[in-house]
Amino acid sequence: MKQTYFRYFWFVAILGALAGAVIFARQQAPGQIKTNLYHQWANTFVKTSGDVAYVKTDTARDQDVVLSEGQSYGMLIAAEAGQKGLASQEDFDKLYRYYLQHRYNGTQLMSWRQTVTTDKIVDDDNNATDGDLYIAYALIQASQVWKNKAESYQNQAKAILADILAYNYNRTTGVLTLGNWADEASKNHYLMRTSDVVPAQFQAFYDLTGDNTWLTVNDKMLTALEKMSNQTKTGLVPDFMWVNADGSVSAAKAGTISSSYDDDYYYNACRVPYNLAQSQDKRAQAVTDRILDFFMTQEAIYGGYSLKGKVVDYHQSASFIAPVVLAASKNSAYTKLVQQHKYIFQQNLPSNNYYDSALTTLSALEAL
Repeated sequence: MKQTYFRYFWFVAILGALAGAVIFARQQAPGQIKTNLYHQWANTFVKTSGDVAYVKTDTARDQDVVLSEGQSYGMLIAAEAGQKGLASQEDFDKLYRYYLQHRYNGTQLMSWRQTVTTDKIVDDDNNATDGDLYIAYALIQASQVWKNKAESYQNQAKAILADILAYNYNRTTGVLTLGNWADEASKNHYLMRTSDVVPAQFQAFYDLTGDNTWLTVNDKMLTALEKMSNQTKTGLVPDFMWVNADGSVSAAKAGTISSSYDDDYYYNACRVPYNLAQSQDKRAQAVTDRILDFFMTQEAIYGGYSLKGKVVDYHQSASFIAPVVLAASKNSAYTKLVQQHKYIFQQNLPSNNYYDSALTTLSALEAL
């Protein structure tokens, strides 16, 4: 009897230990995934030179290409990783200093591209709105993590935001333009990048500055995006769209500004679920739900779709998958999407694709 009792005791104890281990592993897994992804991203894409650092966007051996969009993602990743104790203030400041050294033509806007060689850095003219939006937001996030420089970070964010409204704003439509080159004299003054609709960030910009223009921008751009989404059965939106003076909208044509996929849900629009998932605005949620409803009908998530839902690129891309998983994680109705595609956070980042890696890391930091 005693032997049977002890066997039973040890059996129960082992089961209890195993159950505890499973529970512990499940509790620890999201934190470990975030840690792994952040360090993979930082070790692969952040290049440090003295007291500055930049995010390299290509794999060329003789030069590095830095984009303001890539640098902005880097700053935001560092700020959000800092909230979780994964990144230091100096990690953020090195990326921040590089931005400060590459502002365009006396403005607070970052040159949209720099080519870095052993001899020199060549800055291209003009800015890209998406990069500057996220640089400003990263500074706001950093001010909440590292209080010792909160005022300095916030003041620089205000300066960036003032220049965005000065150089990247269509006052007729209330919509942000693609960059300072798309001014009133440009045929692209009424062209909107759908992934520039960042309602949570717009609200943060208003909260920081008290400038009602940011509420107007939020209203006009979200309204336009919802109109565009409602024009399609799929709910998908194109990379670029026209917003006219009367408020009407239409998809850009292929080859309008960037590529033959300008009229498709492609490598700009794939960021839309990430951007909208952070907002409680009903319009943002409505557009997100329509996009998620479409992906609920798909067996896989591929790297591009026509607005009718036809796959235009059968390559499975993390740039498309990770934002969908993030958005789905906010709503239990879409748990199926999370379960099917959460593997994207559990595999190694692609070392040759900064865009996939950045969107995966950002989405993981937000979703897990």
